[in-house]
Amino acid sequence: MGKARSAIRTLEANESDLLRVSSDSCNEDIEDKASGDKRTPSASTLGRSSVSNDNFFAVPLKVKDVSDCYFYHTMEVPGYGVMDGDWDLRRGVDEYLGKVAFAGQRVLEIGPASGFLTFEMEKRGAEVVSVEVTEDHGWDFVPYPASRLEEVFGPRRIVMQRLKNSYWLSRAAHHSKAKVYYGDVYHLPAALGEFDIAVMGSLLLHCRDPLRIVEQCAKKAGLLIITDMFHPELEGAPLCRLAPAPENFLWHTWWHFSAEFFTQFLAVMGFAATEISTHQQYHRGREYTLFTVVGRR
Repeated sequence: MGKARSAIRTLEANESDLLRVSSDSCNEDIEDKASGDKRTPSASTLGRSSVSNDNFFAVPLKVKDVSDCYFYHTMEVPGYGVMDGDWDLRRGVDEYLGKVAFAGQRVLEIGPASGFLTFEMEKRGAEVVSVEVTEDHGWDFVPYPASRLEEVFGPRRIVMQRLKNSYWLSRAAHHSKAKVYYGDVYHLPAALGEFDIAVMGSLLLHCRDPLRIVEQCAKKAGLLIITDMFHPELEGAPLCRLAPAPENFLWHTWWHFSAEFFTQFLAVMGFAATEISTHQQYHRGREYTLFTVVGRR
């Protein structure tokens, strides 16, 4: 049991490093800096997530104990106070979202994590539908040898459930009307409907086929927001660099991008207007530079 809990703590620490994949840290071991009580979620919150009566959107999970949660973002949760997370976007959320106006817009969000951006977009007047991975597909794992990945699979499922718990607890506390679809982001169903805006916030680096996801979102929305880590050495050309190597065991991260990698692909798909901005965000108190691409048809 002790080893299992240690593995869970390590994976939760890995969550906090999911965006820390700059060229300087790419070859470093993933640090275990998680602290506090990281106990396994209770049985009531660890079961498979159910879906709504129409078998499409998820039925809200009832979570009341913050100790059953893992918060990826620092966020204010009404009735609970400020929950400390690994990334604190509170000072730069508008920059993170490309300073786009959300009032009256229907938004498709890929990968809500703890829901910080979900609720911020709702505060700005958006109707939000989020897409999250299913219980059976815990991550888009880099295909390291099975003998190495075995240590990840079990604890990873628990970490992801704790992350989902943080979303549902926060959603209830915010009296949010946001919806969640658990499914395959590479094949978004028609039943999701059409959207004004699609948001891909710091997740494409974790996906085997990031352009497939961008393409799927482009079929559903006329304005795309893509945010990711800024790598100055890649800028000036449409570049995508492989992040994992045999020695660094980056099972969770596939790519480093230039902003131009996305602007060129958006132009290929008919997005005539694109804007690139950079901004500072905070990870465990340390400042990092990210870029945001906004593409409009």
